[in-house]
Amino acid sequence: MRHLIHTTTLCAALATSAQADITYQGRDAQGLHCAAMLTIASALLYKANQISEHEFKIGLTGSAIILSQLPGTEAEKIQAMRQRADSIIRTRSLDQLGKEFNSTGKWCRREFLR
Repeated sequence: MRHLIHTTTLCAALATSAQADITYQGRDAQGLHCAAMLTIASALLYKANQISEHEFKIGLTGSAIILSQLPGTEAEKIQAMRQRADSIIRTRSLDQLGKEFNSTGKWCRREFLR
């Protein structure tokens, strides 16, 4: 149930506007990046009918699990996630995004979703 709440919060946050920048460093920044990549990839694949709604929700749940490992309030984590996702989307083509997700996805799962 807790992961469902995080997933719902995550989806709502991605639809709202960002406030002041939140910054993470080191391993926390890596986790944030993994969570953002997983959310973006899940959303894009679902929108393109490449994965089911169930698989989409699994991706969002994975993102919520990663975010739960980061310091800060729920609001700060969600804001940081939105900022990172926005930055990723602005700086990568769909092809680049897919290549990055494929090259880092296993590492992200191993490091943050054990």
